[in-house]
Amino acid sequence: MTLDGTETYDLSRLGRRVVLATHRRSGTHLTIDFLRAHFAECRAHKRLFEGLDTLYLNLETLNPPWSLAPELATQRLARAARPIVKTHAGPEFQDYGPSERAYAEAVLCNADVIAVHRDVRDVLASFHHYHRAISRGSQHNLSTFIQEKDGGVSRPRAWANRVREWREAGAHSIAYEEIIGDPAATLRRFAELLELTPEFITPTLPSPLRGRWHARGLAAFSRSPEATTVPGAPGRPLDWRESLTQSDRDFIHQEAGDLLIELGYEDSDSWVAEGPSSASPGQ
Repeated sequence: MTLDGTETYDLSRLGRRVVLATHRRSGTHLTIDFLRAHFAECRAHKRLFEGLDTLYLNLETLNPPWSLAPELATQRLARAARPIVKTHAGPEFQDYGPSERAYAEAVLCNADVIAVHRDVRDVLASFHHYHRAISRGSQHNLSTFIQEKDGGVSRPRAWANRVREWREAGAHSIAYEEIIGDPAATLRRFAELLELTPEFITPTLPSPLRGRWHARGLAAFSRSPEATTVPGAPGRPLDWRESLTQSDRDFIHQEAGDLLIELGYEDSDSWVAEGPSSASPGQ
């Protein structure tokens, strides 16, 4: 314990962690399952009837309302030689309490940190679709959703801030689009970063869960299920290419356009004027 009363944590006996730092709706669980499928060292096993989230450590569950005890968090980390950790927080863990931040920092002190990013326009469309489902039919249209605040800034700016923070902190950067576009090449890149030998199973990409009952069945009867993916909302997200109004495009470019170009999603700002200017904001 430090002089100010904050707990200290010694995780030195545990294996080097693989930390996936992402913005929400950026392929976090696809990446978790991709690593678990191909690297035996990342493959934790759980007890029957335990939740799928016990196969990795979600750092956010250290905080209320979950308040996962550090002892239980450490037990999850001990389930694999190279345990997988996920977080949607920034590298400073600003919204964590002192004890929770100390534990998160102890996790990161011996870790390979990989920041998985996804095109902000796809992130916003996916997040909007998910938000409407969990909000029991919320009628927020995409245009309104984009403008809403997330941590005191707009949703596109929140995405840009999170991606930049981890890149500036020295995290390895991998695009979600690389994983689904060329999984074999991305697997070789992960193998080099983690200094592990992949198994190259087929199919290369893990299959997603087929709904909540499938997830419950795996939680009950499988010790090492293929997927941990959070079941998605019914239907498909809007296609941003057809749904973003001119005002939406201007706003996203203002808030995150430079990073879209820096990450290679666009070569210039020409996309702002390329889409249908008559898209209905009521979608």
